[in-house]
Amino acid sequence: AGLRLRMRSRNPAVQLDFGAVAKGLAIDRIIEYLRSQGIENAIVNAGGDLKAIGRHGERPWRIGIRHPRPHDEQTILAALDVNDGESVFTSGDYERFYDYQGKRYHHILDPRSGYPADGTTSVTVIHPDAATADAAATALFIAGPDGWREIAQKLQLRYVMLVDKQGRISMTPAMAQRITLMDTKIARSQANPD
Repeated sequence: AGLRLRMRSRNPAVQLDFGAVAKGLAIDRIIEYLRSQGIENAIVNAGGDLKAIGRHGERPWRIGIRHPRPHDEQTILAALDVNDGESVFTSGDYERFYDYQGKRYHHILDPRSGYPADGTTSVTVIHPDAATADAAATALFIAGPDGWREIAQKLQLRYVMLVDKQGRISMTPAMAQRITLMDTKIARSQANPD
């Protein structure tokens, strides 16, 4: 069935925290259960991260992707049709953070520095496996505007959108074909689908 790992430590200070992928894993398990119960059409949404099965009537599920820095009441950055079996996960600096002396300190830490990752405001990933989408969104957030493409390629991710601290949008060509940016000014001037 699944991959099983076993670890041991005699050090009482050793702790494991699976919070970064727990939501994705839980969503995958819930979808498996729903399918086993004969449910064919559903969305499981956990705080904006989700996985869809089936369709919404005669059309795919349509979701909104939150704008990381809403302006002029524009809280939805983009719309996306989600197909059967797809997961959509976003990592952003806008859910858990505080501002101190003009700097935002958020919960996504860069292990290389120990400080919050800098340069990115949000990353959205579409993938069939929710746990993979969850972990990938966080990894690409940390990789930032200069490193996300290389990581996405290594992870064989087709659908990625990154918003940097300047509000510029970059995405994979496959994501650019699927997503509808809601702010036409952003869509014309800042989207960079390479």
